[in-house]
Amino acid sequence: MAEATGTSSNSGGAGGVRAAQEPSLKAGGVLSDERVDFLREQAFCVLRVKTDKWNRFIGAEENQKIILDFLDHIWTNRLAFNAVESIPTVVASVKTSPPWKTKLLCVLKKGVKRIARQGFRHQLRLGEVPGYPMEHLPVVISEVLVCVLSNGLNHEDWPRVVSDDIHRHLEKLRSRVVTTRGRAEGRTLLPLPLCVERAQPRDIVLGSVQTLIVQWSGQIWNILKKDSGMMLHQGDHPGPSVELQFWATQKENLLGIQSQIQSPKAQHIMEILRRVKSSYYSSFKDICLKVNEAVLEAEDIDLYLRPLRRLISNLEERTFPQVDALLPPLFHTLCLIWSCSQYYCTPQRMVVLLQEFCNLIIEKAFAYLIPEELFKMELEEGVERVQIAISVLCTFKQLFHTHRQRIPEYYSHSQAIKLWDFPAALVFQRSDRIMERLLMIKELFATALDFLKLEKVELGGSRGKVLSEMVFSMSEEFHDRWRALRESKYDSLDYTDDDFVRHYRRFMEQNRDFDQRLGTVLNLAFQHSKNLKSTFKVRLSLRVPFNNSNSLFRDMLPCDSGKRC
Repeated sequence: MAEATGTSSNSGGAGGVRAAQEPSLKAGGVLSDERVDFLREQAFCVLRVKTDKWNRFIGAEENQKIILDFLDHIWTNRLAFNAVESIPTVVASVKTSPPWKTKLLCVLKKGVKRIARQGFRHQLRLGEVPGYPMEHLPVVISEVLVCVLSNGLNHEDWPRVVSDDIHRHLEKLRSRVVTTRGRAEGRTLLPLPLCVERAQPRDIVLGSVQTLIVQWSGQIWNILKKDSGMMLHQGDHPGPSVELQFWATQKENLLGIQSQIQSPKAQHIMEILRRVKSSYYSSFKDICLKVNEAVLEAEDIDLYLRPLRRLISNLEERTFPQVDALLPPLFHTLCLIWSCSQYYCTPQRMVVLLQEFCNLIIEKAFAYLIPEELFKMELEEGVERVQIAISVLCTFKQLFHTHRQRIPEYYSHSQAIKLWDFPAALVFQRSDRIMERLLMIKELFATALDFLKLEKVELGGSRGKVLSEMVFSMSEEFHDRWRALRESKYDSLDYTDDDFVRHYRRFMEQNRDFDQRLGTVLNLAFQHSKNLKSTFKVRLSLRVPFNNSNSLFRDMLPCDSGKRC
């Protein structure tokens, strides 16, 4: 990658680089430029770029422009080359590029605005920046800067105050670099004081050690107080894989901290504190004991959570209707973890894990139902999908209550039994709200299946035509209302959005009005039936459309026609 960056000149804008209008570049002019040849030689040497790759790179007009802008214009003062998979690519920007993974070749202007075509080598400053510079920066500070500044010959004329102040700033800089590198790598690195490494006088050592102990304590406490349920408390909905990954990472992090505080240099620091009877000694010793306990806890939990990996993988890979069969072995494994793990058998941790499994099932249900398309699919398909989702959620909750009662069976006679005595509402708070929405949607679908069949109803008798037109009119009206519901933009399964609930209530109120109007039509149809045969014809004409649905009208019919029958 080649990148041209720099500060804007008076001719450039504040928002970026402004180039003068130029005719199209010619590859021949660039290839015959000795300055470009020099850059090519450096790229060959530093980045190990092959000739064909460079020719492909320099043949692009945009790449030629970036290089010539750096050489001939004042608005760029830095050029960076980076070989990505041995293919150099070029990016022009007024900002530093994102982190790179391979070696970087940097070319800087040395106090000039334009690079001359002759005798230009003394106008350029070349440098190599390794990939992942955060790994090298602490070494540069401790092995280069500290060595230079700690040599008394380099600052003989400096006041002692200035020398000490520079050392303190170096200490802070190195400490920040080490901790930042650890964060970037996802682990905790405890910086060692430079004065200990370089055996400086005792008063300087003690002050630096006590400062570092305070920093170490803060870093370690931040790890010890980490909670796997933090994302749940923040309102996110993580799955169980997050729980397993948390404890695997926590174990590795704590083992790393334990290794660092047990290293010879850290033990030397502890010995210094002990000898001077520092108040920091006992407090940090307590922290070290807590680290050892936390390591045992993380190792135990990580060990017993591992069997869940295959179950989670199966849950994620199976189709949603097949999830039912995987739930019994899941709860069996959870009960074994509860009864066998020394550290995971607490209500707080089991509630978090169960909530995360609920989230996984809910996410699979959403993917299966496709909430934004739920009301747009065929009614029969929508009813089937909603029913399957309700069945899976109910099965999960039923298995929870079943295994909750069977917890004592997982303990031997010599073990103290710990029950799942936490409220079920803590586990199913979200799934219960999703269930409420699913039941509403199921009711809407059932109602729609009934009313959308009104168009098939034909009533006979003396007033059959009029009554049939009334039924058809109601059918058309219901079609319009159902179409409005299908075209709605909100997510019907988002329980934080009340728009669907308001629409549902309004829809059901209108349905009750339809029930009354339809009941009136049916009464009129039966009243105008001349004999038993015509009465049964009316009943049959109404039975056919609602034969396979849970119709409200089937319960209505015998009451209205009982006297005639």
